[in-house]
Amino acid sequence: MEDSLHFDIPAQSRVRPVRRARATQRAAELPELLAAEPINLYHWAAVGLVTALMCVVMACAAGTPALTRAASVTSVVFAALSGVLVLGAMLRALRLRRPEHQAPLTSRTP
Repeated sequence: MEDSLHFDIPAQSRVRPVRRARATQRAAELPELLAAEPINLYHWAAVGLVTALMCVVMACAAGTPALTRAASVTSVVFAALSGVLVLGAMLRALRLRRPEHQAPLTSRTP
């Protein structure tokens, strides 16, 4: 029985990895959002609509009239915001299809 309670196990000491000073410089130099990357408005509209749906569920499950009204108002606000985002994305897509916004096929000038 005494042999089974013997816990004298050798353990190796942990060594921390060496941090590089250049890694923090590289992270500071990178921009968060490149100018060429468009913001996906449809994604954020979907996020807003899911949030509005969750607020509707909370309004149905709320125990008091005040919580029900607050969740309903929040749901309407998120639904309106999502509608505006979808409308903005559609207008941007239509604007990009117009001929004056498209690059010419040839760059020669007469």
